[in-house]
Amino acid sequence: MFQLHTLVLLAFSTAKVFAGLKDKLDYPDGLSGLFDIGFANLTDSPLDTMDQWGDGWIPQGCKDRFLASGYSAKDAQVFNVKYLDCDRAWTFCRHNKAELSIDDMAMYFGKMPVHMRSLVRHPIALPQPEGCSAQAFTDIGDIVMYGPCNASSVWVHETGHQLDSRLNSATRFSATPEWTDALGYDSCVPDNYANTNVLEDFAQVVVIAAFNTLAGYKPPEAFKGCLDHRQGLLEENFRGTHFSYWGTCDNRPDDSPIVSKASTKRDIRRTMNRANLTDDSNPAVVGPCFFDLK
Repeated sequence: MFQLHTLVLLAFSTAKVFAGLKDKLDYPDGLSGLFDIGFANLTDSPLDTMDQWGDGWIPQGCKDRFLASGYSAKDAQVFNVKYLDCDRAWTFCRHNKAELSIDDMAMYFGKMPVHMRSLVRHPIALPQPEGCSAQAFTDIGDIVMYGPCNASSVWVHETGHQLDSRLNSATRFSATPEWTDALGYDSCVPDNYANTNVLEDFAQVVVIAAFNTLAGYKPPEAFKGCLDHRQGLLEENFRGTHFSYWGTCDNRPDDSPIVSKASTKRDIRRTMNRANLTDDSNPAVVGPCFFDLK
């Protein structure tokens, strides 16, 4: 069973208006237990090569996340991970004590369609022994996994936030009249977590629509057809461009600049203060939310 307990911020007024979206839950026990088995059995990761960086250097985006979370960038492991369907590697960063191994990170990320992966700049893993939570930085394309986030549905969900914004939180798909109308026509949300706000509902419906595109079916619903308008809208707009397993990478965000892992106390203090001041009020930062994977 999969339940989600949220720490998610109601990032902007539209989300607040629609908090507590529907009474009906299409998957009352959550998505992971039903959807992750299918993702595992029906997808492969087209991993090509994996090369670890030499010590001393790190992408700026990774360093910012380490420092903002109270970790030293010197504890980062940095890897170039290349897949067969893209001629340019992604740069992954993980803390050396992170519960997610680099092999698992590369596998779960690679199991997504290449055009979903193309929305992400840096996948990042940080330690969190008490469970899995995740965060999406939708203005820069980074996703951060805290703890043992060993579930495809979590990776698709966080990348779904990137699909919603596509590097511009001011033009979220979940804020369009088309999405609002579809939400009004439907009678349920995917699960209890999707009731948090429009952003989380969108990302959970992305999981369902991506699975349906892959498998040609979705697991039995508690209320058959109750979210078909939103699922159909996503598939109409993104089935061929993002959900289908074909093609090669394109339109990827540029990697962040390469910088030294070394940090002064002033650098650390400034980064943490900036994160504390901006993350809580920045609509581009979605999460963190806690995923109770069972």
